[in-house]
Amino acid sequence: MNSMEKFQKMLSLTPYEDRTQIPVFPMMIVPYAAIAGMTQAETIESPEKWLEAMEKTFAIVGRPDVVMPMCPRDTIFVMGLPARIPGKDLDENALYQFVETPFFDDPEEYEKILQMGWQAWNGMYMCRIQNPPFESPDQLMARYGLMGQTLGMTLGYMYSHGLVPIFESATAPIFDTLSMARSMTEFTYDLYDDPGPIMDIINKFQGDAADQTIGMLKANGGSRVGIFAMRSSATFMSPDMFEEYAWPGLKLMIEKFHAAGILSVLHADANWLPMIKYFKEVPKGSVHIELDGDTDIFKAYDILDGHQSIRGDVNANLLAYGTPDQVSEYCEKLIKMGMNGGFMLGSGCEVPMNAKPENVKALIDAVR
Repeated sequence: MNSMEKFQKMLSLTPYEDRTQIPVFPMMIVPYAAIAGMTQAETIESPEKWLEAMEKTFAIVGRPDVVMPMCPRDTIFVMGLPARIPGKDLDENALYQFVETPFFDDPEEYEKILQMGWQAWNGMYMCRIQNPPFESPDQLMARYGLMGQTLGMTLGYMYSHGLVPIFESATAPIFDTLSMARSMTEFTYDLYDDPGPIMDIINKFQGDAADQTIGMLKANGGSRVGIFAMRSSATFMSPDMFEEYAWPGLKLMIEKFHAAGILSVLHADANWLPMIKYFKEVPKGSVHIELDGDTDIFKAYDILDGHQSIRGDVNANLLAYGTPDQVSEYCEKLIKMGMNGGFMLGSGCEVPMNAKPENVKALIDAVR
């Protein structure tokens, strides 16, 4: 089986005949530079250098089946938070940093969003958080255009080299974007004090935002979208709050994407265990869930019971400070669990910058 055939086998949710059919995805953005002997600043400044570092890394650790297609420069940009950049604000070999501060102090801003419309307000927000801030929407459109060109280049490279990009476009629920823009603490207070305006925004604009993503993805021939719902886990809110505030918009996105023939790749950082049951409410096979180690993947796999596929979850500490034997031992437990199908072996969230190459190799070799 080639990598795409393994990926499709995983999505079919059918049992594996042997471990070599299980796709492997150590999610890497920043480790390439460290393993290849380049600086973080180099691979952020140049997507071409990032791809060069990727190839050098694969020569050392082996080739995975699935890869992250978004280079560091665009990952930083599209996150939607002010950032400190290696070689500019930080040492050239530092890890990039996101800085969360309230973009607005008055909850009345929610009414402004309702009046302006989500796309217009979010565009203004993205302009103002750049360093230095963009002075016109034209600069923002040009930056999105550059990101599109770069993504096209990286996707073309990956497909031509037999690698499967985990997605071809990415987005975030309005709920989570508002949480980051307002800041976690203030946003939580807003949910307690007066959630009405927040839900009005989600109910009014989430469908249109999903449709826009569908249009862009279809225009580029894509079939998978990354959803970064980074504030919707039990680490940040109670299951009751999730059901009332976060799930409606996320469910709408998943259903719209599925109806358009698009797989939702949910990057589920933090503890999602109390929320896993909700993904049985959306169509079977409509979501691929990436867990980072804070969620008990064994319990999550049991709860899903073949309804959705799942990836995980060799965590950062093990990859950075463990031994190859320890990595292999944990991978064996994951493989044993996942042989019933719908499982992709991978890292828990991203492979850390200080991961030992021999540990990444042990992860990749576990299904060889």
